[in-house]
Amino acid sequence: MFYEFFLKNTDSLRLGRARRSCELVFTTVEKRHLGGEVFRGSKLDYVDFSQADLREARFEGASLCGCDFSGADLRGAVFEDCDLRWSRFDRAIFGNNSFRRSWLTGSEGITRSAFEYVLTRGGHFVCC
Repeated sequence: MFYEFFLKNTDSLRLGRARRSCELVFTTVEKRHLGGEVFRGSKLDYVDFSQADLREARFEGASLCGCDFSGADLRGAVFEDCDLRWSRFDRAIFGNNSFRRSWLTGSEGITRSAFEYVLTRGGHFVCC
């Protein structure tokens, strides 16, 4: 029930913020080699991580607002104390993740099963 409530009410969040395109910080080749990297206290808002290999990557205290994780391999990735609001997760691959104390309010492309998975792994969705 919360999932349906969340989906219906995030439309107003999306309309309230200007849609920004993601920045190409990493090349296609660099995205294939991000697995196992540690991003601690990084400000990576609106970075394009689509199709990236982020297996076993660690994001600790990182700001990742509006990032595009579409098609990214996130198996084993850890997100602790991260701000993932308004990020995109279409076709992202999840497995053995931690989202402890991370916020995903307004995120898009999250299926019902992924939504429930993120909640059980410590992620938070807030809808006002």
